[in-house]
Order: sequence, then C-alpha cells, then structure tokens
Amino acid sequence: MRADMWRLYRHLVLGGLIIVACCYGVMEFTQERFGSVRTEQLLCVDAEVSAALLLSGTSQQLSDSQFAWSSANNILPISQIPAIIAQKQWLRMPDGNYQLTLGDSRQPLLVGKASHVSVLFRLESLLKTLLTSSKLSRSEKMQLITAMPCLSSSHVTTTVSEALTGVTLVHSTYSEYGFLWRDEVEGGALYLSVAHDDHSSLTLIVVAIVGLAIAIMLILIWRELVSLDLKRKTFESITRQIARGRSGLPKGIPDSSGTLKELAYSFDSMSSHIERLLKVQREMINAISHELRTPIARLRFGLEVMKDEVDEVAASTIEALEGDVEELNTLVDEVLTYGKLEEGSLALNFKSISVAELVASILQHNNPLLQHLTVEVNISADEMVLADEHHLSRALQNLILNAAKYAASKITVTFSHDPERWQLDIEDDGPGIAFEDRDKVFIPFQRLDNSRTRASGGYGLGLAIVQRIAFWHGGAVLIDASESGGAKFSLIWSRNQHQSSLS
Repeated sequence: MRADMWRLYRHLVLGGLIIVACCYGVMEFTQERFGSVRTEQLLCVDAEVSAALLLSGTSQQLSDSQFAWSSANNILPISQIPAIIAQKQWLRMPDGNYQLTLGDSRQPLLVGKASHVSVLFRLESLLKTLLTSSKLSRSEKMQLITAMPCLSSSHVTTTVSEALTGVTLVHSTYSEYGFLWRDEVEGGALYLSVAHDDHSSLTLIVVAIVGLAIAIMLILIWRELVSLDLKRKTFESITRQIARGRSGLPKGIPDSSGTLKELAYSFDSMSSHIERLLKVQREMINAISHELRTPIARLRFGLEVMKDEVDEVAASTIEALEGDVEELNTLVDEVLTYGKLEEGSLALNFKSISVAELVASILQHNNPLLQHLTVEVNISADEMVLADEHHLSRALQNLILNAAKYAASKITVTFSHDPERWQLDIEDDGPGIAFEDRDKVFIPFQRLDNSRTRASGGYGLGLAIVQRIAFWHGGAVLIDASESGGAKFSLIWSRNQHQSSLS
C-alpha cells in the first residue's frame, strides 16, 4: 500500500506543477492578448480621428498620429466621411505592423501604416485638433464623432473648465482613461472614451483558470482513489474466490507490480497449500477406508466359520463381534460416501420421484428401529419432486433415523413447496438442540456433549452427508425448534436444479 500512496503523492505533485505551469502560461498569454487588443483599440481611435481630420481638410499634417499617412489630397463633404470611416480595411503585416486603407482598395483615399512597437498614443492632441477646430460646426463634429465605431460618447452633467479635459473613470479596481468635451451650445459635457469590444474581466479569467486547475487536481485525486478502490474490490473478489476453493489467480489483476498482486500471490500460495493438505487428507482417509474393507471381509468370513465350531457361549460372543465388524463396515461406507460428496466426484441423476412412496419405503425398511415411536406423515399421495432418488433417500433416512434416536414418542414428516423450492421437515419431541450448537452437528465426526453421546450410536457423519447431498441438489439443511419441543430439520432443495448430473 505504501507504493500506491507514494504513486498518489507523486501524481499530485507532478500534476500540481503542471497545472501551475499551465496557469502561468495561460495568464501570460491572456495578458499579452489583453495588451494586444488594447493597442488595436487605441490604434483604431487614432485612425478614425486622423481620417476625419484629413478627409475633412481640417488638418493636413498629423505629427501626433501613430500612422504614417499617404493620401490623394481629396477633401470630402462631412456627410460622406462617416461611411468611409465605417468601411475602413485593416491589415496586419507579417512583421506585426498595421496597415489601414480607407476608400476603394484599388484607388484608396487614405493609406496609413503604424508600427506595433510604438506604445505612446497622443489621442488628446488629435481630439483637441478635431473638436476645437473652427472649420467645423458643432453638428459636423457630432456627426463625425458618433460615426466612429472605436470611439464611445455619452453626455454627462458636470462642469468643465477647458474645452477638452482628460479624465479617469474608476470602475471598482479598474480604471478607464477618457476625455470631457465642453458643449458650449447645450451647456453640458460629452464624455469620450475608447469603445471596448472585449468586456471580459481579467479577474474572471483568473478565477476561471484557478477553478479549472482545482477541477483538474480533483479529477487526478478522484482517478487515483477510484484506482485504489478498484484494486480493493479486486482483492476482495480474489480472496472470496480463494475462500470458495478456487485454485490459481485470475488474469488481468491491476497493479501487477504492486502490493495487490503480492497479497494475491500470498493468498493463492496459502490456498494451494491448504488445498494440498486437504487433498492429502481425503486421499489418506479414502485409502484407509478402502484398505479396511479387505480385513473387515476377512473378519466377517472368519467369524462366520468359527460359529459352526464353538459352543453356544462362544457363539454369542462371536455374534457380538460380528455386530462390531458390521458397525465398522458401516463407518467405512459413510466415510467413502462423504468423501465422494465432499470432493464433488459424485454423479447425480435427477428424475421425477413420488415423495410419499419414498418416505413410506424408508419407514418400512427401518421399521425395527421405529416401531417404538409414532411416525406422523403429512404428505399427499400425488406430490412429485425432481431429485436423485438414491441420495435423496439416503438423506431422508439419515434425518429420520437421527430423529428416532432422540425422540421421546413421536416423529413428524411434513412436505411443502413453493414455485422455487421443495421442503421436507422432520421433527421430533426429544431434548432438542441448543441454538449455539446447531452449526456443530454438520461438522464431520462432531458430537455434542449432552444429547449426542456415544451411547446413542452413530459416527458424526450422518448429518454431514445430508448437508452435502442438499448442497448438490441446490439446497441446504436448516435446524429450528420443533413445536413439540424437540429439533426440526428442514431439507430444502431447488426446483430449478434439473441437470442430469453434477460433478
């Protein structure tokens, strides 16, 4: 996990440095763009005022203009000048300088060239030449001013001592430089300033850039956290698969060189080791069980022969020994059966079975063990199920005989079903099973201290076999308290487990 955290910190540091560099570059570009736009706006005002002076004949020499003008010395009526100013043509040269053309591009009236290096603008001098000229009337001046797209004008109510006064208009943290022209006729003043086409706030741009940087940083953090969460989920999935007995790691594990794969390999190695130990244990138990069959058969044959050659006292002893041999043989059969169910090598053949007939057959076969009890069967004669007949019969027999060992007087067998499952309940009126001991009865060779004593018989495999049979039928075995005071075992299996075999 330390490697993952270090990678996260490294990504955050590198991402932060990249974002800071990008922010610096964007802000430098924005400031340069703002400066370029402001320069072009001031050049536009310079060009419009200069063109009005030259075309109206008010002035022929404009030393205060940024432009070097060449003209055809044509003086036009004031009414024609606004249209020519509005149709001016800008051209930015490859060297960064500007060229302005007024009139027909083939025979222009005015052509002006300005250097992009010049940053000193003398707009006040040009405006004063235009607005204080005696050659133009006030209406003509107003007509020219209002026709200039790059020059903004508005009336204000203030007292101005001179004909043209430079002023600064403050807007919060920003300021705008303009001029006040005294209107002697109307007795007011006209405020003139550069018309700004770009109203974007530099503060807004800075905030937007910082917000974008924070969003990118959050995306990087979220991406790393999602990656860590994905690894966590993958690791949990791998551990679940190993817990279910899967051998080997799945393909496509993320972070193949990190902690996750090391942990996964450790769990896989542990799982493989446990699986080998269990396999050796099963093989050993199965081998011992198989090997025991031969000496058991010999003992059975030898005892049978000896019965014909001894007196009655010895014969009774031999019969007791034959019972022990038969008990040992039953234990071997149960061990082998449980081993097959546990390792999954057992093939189940599903077919339609009458539950009532199956239960009746089990009760009849085990009548000597049940004759001292009352057995109540609540099953309709037409109830049919899908199951492996041999193994379902084995499971029901184990449950019924288990109930017979601890029942005081009565056993109840009940069948029920719904659209998803079938259920057989076997109840007794014996001592019952404590809640904390209910899981223990399914552990192989596990015996409860009080009610499950050696005197009651059995080897601790009967209920374990029932549980495995239920599992292979797609179901389970549940334990609850019976209404009669004893234990209630419910064998439940799926109605959708219709495969012909399971292995």
